[in-house]
Amino acid sequence: MSVGLAKTGWEKKFCRINALRDMREYSVNTEKQKVGLIGFGRFGRLLAELLSRDYQPIISDEQDLSSAAKNAGYPWADIETVLEQSTVFIAVPISSMTHLLEQIVPMTKPEQLIIDVASVKTRIRDWMVSSLPESVQILNTHPMFGPDSYKRDRDLRMVFCPTRIKPEAEVQWRETFQSWGCRLIDLSVEDHDRLAARSQGITHFMGRVMNGMDIQPTAVDTHGFRQVHHVVEQTCQDSEELFHDLQYYNPYTAQMLTDFSKSVHAVKAQVYRPDAPPETIGYQGIPGSFSEEAARKYMNEVGLEHVSTKPCLTSQGVMDSLARYEIDRGVIAMENARGGVVHESIHSLARARCKVGRMFHIQVNQCLIVKPGVTHAEISEVRSHPQALKQCSQYLSNQLVHVPHLESKDTAESARKLREGQYSDTTAVIAPARAAEIYKLEVLKHGIQDLKDNKTLFLVVERTATPI
Repeated sequence: MSVGLAKTGWEKKFCRINALRDMREYSVNTEKQKVGLIGFGRFGRLLAELLSRDYQPIISDEQDLSSAAKNAGYPWADIETVLEQSTVFIAVPISSMTHLLEQIVPMTKPEQLIIDVASVKTRIRDWMVSSLPESVQILNTHPMFGPDSYKRDRDLRMVFCPTRIKPEAEVQWRETFQSWGCRLIDLSVEDHDRLAARSQGITHFMGRVMNGMDIQPTAVDTHGFRQVHHVVEQTCQDSEELFHDLQYYNPYTAQMLTDFSKSVHAVKAQVYRPDAPPETIGYQGIPGSFSEEAARKYMNEVGLEHVSTKPCLTSQGVMDSLARYEIDRGVIAMENARGGVVHESIHSLARARCKVGRMFHIQVNQCLIVKPGVTHAEISEVRSHPQALKQCSQYLSNQLVHVPHLESKDTAESARKLREGQYSDTTAVIAPARAAEIYKLEVLKHGIQDLKDNKTLFLVVERTATPI
């Protein structure tokens, strides 16, 4: 949002004449000191109402809200007229502030006082100090109330940051704000933003989160829930622009959100304790994969044969299921004696919040699998996981060099897709012999891996209660 629209010379003159006429008509009934107010949104209107007790606010806004201003009893003016006042309040969106400051700098005058009422202070202060001439006074404030809370809040607080202001002006505006019933809180702009991120900021964030969950009143609501739902109703009345600016321009929001995420994880861990008996174990791949074989081996060794399993297709799928509490532990392949490290698992593990609970090897025997009746000479392509292709590279080079070797997400999934007709009938897949049994295919050749002692290292990953 920017303030002021480009006008021709005649248009400016005409607007100015109308503004002066409105102010002359207004001044017939009042001798109050004039103050400028740029911004006539929801809070700007409340601010005009409060100022009008002792002052005559002169209003301007990017949008033509002259009818609303006049209906409320305030004169409407162009921005040049507003900037002629000795004190000017700025009540525009934070994202509009830098453009507005660039626009008004040539119109400011020595000793003039510019007061902002934004919800964040550090960046606003910095922008004002760097943009406005040193002769212009600056007062940064944050009324800790809004149009909805003003009438029902008995504790009206206003943060007061006298950045660059003369003593007499400071006394004047302290007394004015206190006459509104405000309790002034003197803070540095940095302290304000640090505290606001963990009060106002987190309140608005939680309100939006719960609104996104479509939290609605129910027949069994407790008093505590009704209070929480009131937060949702109150915070979500504000515009998306206000919410974004409140969070984005506060330099302490990022740390607040990091701390919030850590705390959520720690509380989840109290519910789904990592030391509790596991109910579901996930594994990379689908039934018939080597990862399923590895999961069964692990479960037998630690006495968890009764625990259910969940195929997660990829190692990232394992990590995601662990994070969503769909599984309690996960089994992923990490390194093969011939194929080397499983890069997918390395990348997934690096991004995950988990710990390694166990490491073990299994012997991997790869098989060339086809649909029943397909001969070696009829094979038109070979599909499998990249690791399986690497482990069988010599066989493929010697026996199937003239057909494409195509990668897939999983060995057993390749067998399943061949069975379901997602590949051509003359496709061959490299997978465990059990995959051929499950998906009713035929093993054309057993043990086609390059190394006869072809072992793969598997990891068991678990959730951790330690916030990361």
